[in-house]
Amino acid sequence: MSRILMVEDDAQITELLEAYLAKYGIEVFSVSLPRVALEKLKIEQYDLVLLDLGLPEMDGLELCKHIKTDYPNLPVIISTARADVSDKVVAFDVGADDYIAKPYEPRELVARIQATIKRYDRFSFHSKEEEFKVDKVKMQITQEGEVLDLTLAEYEIFSLLLEKKHQVVSREFIVNSINAVKWQSSDRSIDVIISRIRQKIGDDIKNPRYIKSIRGIGYKYIGA
Repeated sequence: MSRILMVEDDAQITELLEAYLAKYGIEVFSVSLPRVALEKLKIEQYDLVLLDLGLPEMDGLELCKHIKTDYPNLPVIISTARADVSDKVVAFDVGADDYIAKPYEPRELVARIQATIKRYDRFSFHSKEEEFKVDKVKMQITQEGEVLDLTLAEYEIFSLLLEKKHQVVSREFIVNSINAVKWQSSDRSIDVIISRIRQKIGDDIKNPRYIKSIRGIGYKYIGA
C-alpha cells in the first residue's frame, strides 16, 4: 500500500479523496496547514505528497519548494483549482513532479499518483543489500557481515528499530516491547542504551545515518 501526505484545506475534497484513493491501495494522511505538513514529514515516511496551492499560512508553491529542498527524493503532485500557466511554470521550477488542475476525474489522479511513485521506485536503490541483518535464532545483528557486540537490551532495542524502519518508535513503546528493559525504566535509561548502540554502529548523533532522535517522542531508524 502506498502512503501519501495530502495537504488540502477543503474538508469535502479531503473526505472524498481519502475514501476513493483507499480503493486503489493508497493510504492518505491529510493535513490542512503547511506547518503541520512539514512537521509530519520530519517524523513519518511517505511515498508522495499531494499538494493544494491555496493554503493558509503559506502558499502551496512555497511549501513545495521547502519540501523538495529538504526531501529531494520525495515526489510532489500539485492538485489545485489554479490553472494559470504561470503557476504551472513556477510549480515545475520549484520541483513539482506533476500538476493536475481541478476539477478532474479521480481516476486520472490515481493514475498520476501511481505513475509518479513507480517512476521514483524505478530509479531508487531498493535492491541495495541492507547493511544490518538480524538473526533472531542466534539473537545477533551483523553490520556488513560483522557481528555486533551487543548486550541483550541493545540487541532487542536495535532489532525493534530495524523492524520498524522509517517509523517513529516512542520510548514508551520500546519499554513495553522489550523483555530486557523493565517497565519501570526511565526515558534516560532508553537514551543511554541508544547512545551505546550508536557508538557500536559508528553513528553520529549530530549527523545520524542510522538512528534519528525525535524530540519528545523517541527514535527512528533512517538507514537503507
